[in-house]
Amino acid sequence: MTTPEHSLVGIHAAIAVGAHQRFGWAFVALAGIASNLPDWDGLPMLLDMVRFEQGHRVWGHNIFSIVLASLILARLQYRFHFIEAFTARLKNYLPKEFAMEPAGIAAPFIALFMVCVAVQTIHLPCDMVVSGGNGLSDWYIRPFWPISDVGYVYPLTPWGDIGPTLIMMCGALTMAKYPKRLPLQSTVTLVFLGCYVLIRGWARGML
Repeated sequence: MTTPEHSLVGIHAAIAVGAHQRFGWAFVALAGIASNLPDWDGLPMLLDMVRFEQGHRVWGHNIFSIVLASLILARLQYRFHFIEAFTARLKNYLPKEFAMEPAGIAAPFIALFMVCVAVQTIHLPCDMVVSGGNGLSDWYIRPFWPISDVGYVYPLTPWGDIGPTLIMMCGALTMAKYPKRLPLQSTVTLVFLGCYVLIRGWARGML
């Protein structure tokens, strides 16, 4: 999946379980940020394509990296509340008419850590089923690297397919217009996303 798609999956997942009601929007924002953490292993692309091919969807896409990255990000948010600090600064550049809801209560460290682990774990099957296509090779996910080099990929939907983005953006726009039943709307959005991926895989002869 692309970066915006991973973010939207994390946001919808957090809202679907009602995290916004208990901990506020900053917690949901953290879920959107953490959803992309496994893709740090794509940074070598800026320097060396050989290392990119060796490390992408390997170095960051495993349970050991997920736990470590979750500890770091959760600690930063717990200690410094960087999401709230950033939005407070951002508000200075927005029109005075723009209203921003309070961030909500401060979430305990364990809740911050668990949501980071959860959305990063979700990242792995998302990349397994959205892979390859359009001349790209399939990237195998090695969830237990470096202990095991066994990789998994089920390329049901080609990378870059616009369908997942449209589904999740439509869900987000619907939630903005009708905000009273957000968990249900996010759940329905994720169900539609899953159905789309399966139908896409069936149409491509992968199922």
